[in-house]
Amino acid sequence: MLNKIGILTATAALCSCNVMPGMDNLNTEKMRKQVVAEHVTVHPTLIPITASLIADQHVSTFFYHVAPADVLHVTVWQHPEFLIEVPTTSTMGPSVQGAAGQQGYLVNASGDIYFPLIGYVHVANKTVDQIRAEITERLKQYVPNPQVNVRVADFRGQKVYVLGEVKNAGFLPITDQKLTLADALALSGWMNPDSADPRYIYVIRGSFTSPQIFWLNAKTPDRLLLAEHFSMQPRDILFVSAAPATRWNRVLNQLLPTVQTIWYTQAIVKNA
Repeated sequence: MLNKIGILTATAALCSCNVMPGMDNLNTEKMRKQVVAEHVTVHPTLIPITASLIADQHVSTFFYHVAPADVLHVTVWQHPEFLIEVPTTSTMGPSVQGAAGQQGYLVNASGDIYFPLIGYVHVANKTVDQIRAEITERLKQYVPNPQVNVRVADFRGQKVYVLGEVKNAGFLPITDQKLTLADALALSGWMNPDSADPRYIYVIRGSFTSPQIFWLNAKTPDRLLLAEHFSMQPRDILFVSAAPATRWNRVLNQLLPTVQTIWYTQAIVKNA
């Protein structure tokens, strides 16, 4: 009997390790509980991506609009004294994708850059042509006929997120080139052929209380042409769902270690 009790105790310990390996649950008894209950109602809208939807987008020529955290490179022809290169971050080593490694004028959280002589210039939500025109106009009182060039040296302010059954999940920066749904899939290594379900590709957009969920069924190759013409927007979330067999296999992978341990213990107890 003592041997059986010892075996059962060891089995319980093994099962607990299978559930949370190397971790202990947090003790929530002494934590401060939220007093006011949240009353938030979410109203999602499911929108299939069809040819009619693509036709209604009315996407014309794409112009990138500068955002906070972008880095601008500004030059004034024949006036190198204005070429002040300000390092945006430390260059101690590489970091995650989209990290700033370029020198230039960092757009602050208020959407401004500080330019010599003319001071702060608000650049957020403006194109590089609009920024160039404003800097040119304000420099005229100091420089006769200034010729200004502006470009984005590092695109850091606007991004989309790619999650689910893709080879390289993460985020993608939006640059001066239009980013489509097909581009986002390709840049993420495409869908995982062993686990993805191409019938359920979602783009989640908008606020968390009223999100728009665009759904693409890419089961046949011709439907991927719709992805080529569907434009991604900043803060979009692209999610590729897993195939039903994949979801079931993941459940089995979580249950089998515990089940096998129990079966093995029962066999030992029975033969003891």
